[in-house]
Amino acid sequence: HLSKAKFSTKLELRYDSLTFIDTEIAIGHFFSNQFTHVIIRRHGQNSVFNDVYLKSNHDLEKVLAHEEWNMTYVNDTLQDVNGDGYKDFLVNWYGSNGCCLKAFTNVFQYDPHNGKFIDDIEFINPTFSAKEKMVRGVEYGHPGETEMYKYHWNGFKIDTIEYISFDKNEKGDKTGLVIKAKHIPNQNPKIIKLKSAPKEYKSIDGYSWFMGDL
Repeated sequence: HLSKAKFSTKLELRYDSLTFIDTEIAIGHFFSNQFTHVIIRRHGQNSVFNDVYLKSNHDLEKVLAHEEWNMTYVNDTLQDVNGDGYKDFLVNWYGSNGCCLKAFTNVFQYDPHNGKFIDDIEFINPTFSAKEKMVRGVEYGHPGETEMYKYHWNGFKIDTIEYISFDKNEKGDKTGLVIKAKHIPNQNPKIIKLKSAPKEYKSIDGYSWFMGDL
């Protein structure tokens, strides 16, 4: 089927009730019209494997590989996250250990020049805004006690814009103000105090966790 411009199929193998592997294979122009890719997802009893191949005639070059444990895997999707107009490959998963909000996304950015992918960048509790070339999200921590972040895509790299956190007095009690800083406040004294969190954060996933409104 490699000669076809578009193709998809599913295969199911069952060895016994505990040993299985389900495979999905798709061929097409998923990321750009210039290159054809083959996407293979294998779902076994322990892990989910995602592999993407770049097709040239009848030759295949593996350009992406990711394994995720079944206990943490949520889904994978194609989505433009860096605002360059090309879909990237995302693997979404949820941490199996810990006390707090921990929705992770591994982003493999597509390079339209060669049809390959940049090494993945991992985000925690992210909300992507391709139009703004921004990523906003909530760090790991107890509700009402952690920070929010804002990053900006700089080509294939990510720049830290700011962190938002609650202001506290010497006793560790919240003052009712919030802090905006280039770095997490206890790592850098250069901060700006605001009366409330900036409006741009109020619609992101996890904002209620940051506020402690659960």
